[in-house]
Amino acid sequence: MAVAETVVNDYGGIVVSEGTILDEHIIQKLSNLNLSKIKIICDEDRIPVHEPEENFSVQYNDNIDYVKDILNDLGMGNSIDMKKLNNVADSVVISAGKKKDVVRCLNQIKSTDDYLYAHSVNVSLLSMLLGKWLGLDTEEIMKLVQAGLLHDIGKIKVAPEILNKPGKLTKEEYEEIKKHTVYGYRILEKEKNISRDICAAVLMHHEKEDGSGYPMGIKGEKIHKLAKIITVADIYDAMTSNRVYKGKESAFQVFRMMEQEAIGRLDIPVVNALLNNLASYYIGDFARLNNGQVCEIVYINPWHVSRPIVRVEGNYVDLLKENDLIIEEIL
Repeated sequence: MAVAETVVNDYGGIVVSEGTILDEHIIQKLSNLNLSKIKIICDEDRIPVHEPEENFSVQYNDNIDYVKDILNDLGMGNSIDMKKLNNVADSVVISAGKKKDVVRCLNQIKSTDDYLYAHSVNVSLLSMLLGKWLGLDTEEIMKLVQAGLLHDIGKIKVAPEILNKPGKLTKEEYEEIKKHTVYGYRILEKEKNISRDICAAVLMHHEKEDGSGYPMGIKGEKIHKLAKIITVADIYDAMTSNRVYKGKESAFQVFRMMEQEAIGRLDIPVVNALLNNLASYYIGDFARLNNGQVCEIVYINPWHVSRPIVRVEGNYVDLLKENDLIIEEIL
């Protein structure tokens, strides 16, 4: 069954779009609205818009295992397994029609032991969405997906005791971590089947628009277009994930950081593509505020996406006006 018409909440925010396949998550969101009935499409001959969420989650976890195999093989000095890389990249591109499932997997709790591999898959997924939202063509999106999967490949050359250190890094350790972009480039430049665009994106994914990044400290147009996209995806997933030295932050805390600090440092069109599209997927979800109250996200302010309107115990609260309240956790 699929939703026959777009469902909105009392505040006009879209909760479920027309054509969405009903699964347990969607049904729960609709139940939260206390709707007595909705219009659905029920046709056994109709081709499903996408596979059930369970299938996506299985593929997502399989992709993490495949990336682990790819990176471990490279760490042992073997050539890159292009068949396995292409299979993962294809599955990421196919997931473009399952955006809600993608967002859900980005938000799930991941083991810090598998952080490098899960992060690689997440950056690839989010980069793919950003590429779609920015209007990139199919060839560019495929390069972007592969670059996302490989962007941290150089970390296999960094000592594990530095990479997994739970405390603050020394200056020397941080300088070693920063070398992972160059290490990754040197690994990939030897691979004849890897595009030069992908190599450039891996090398430059920590460069910043104002020249404050690394390894070259280049600015603006000198930074490869794919690297600009991966940079934003990398920051978003890193900040919303649990790491050995830092707990995760909520999506809305990251949105707030990007609104405040992106100007001059990150590519604005890419940041806007993330803010204007990703935030809407949280409408209808429940969250916990910093005062401990549970709320429902009912409306995204297009000018301040980090400060949505929420419903708390039947009352609407505009977080743009209540500056002391923030969303700490998506439930």
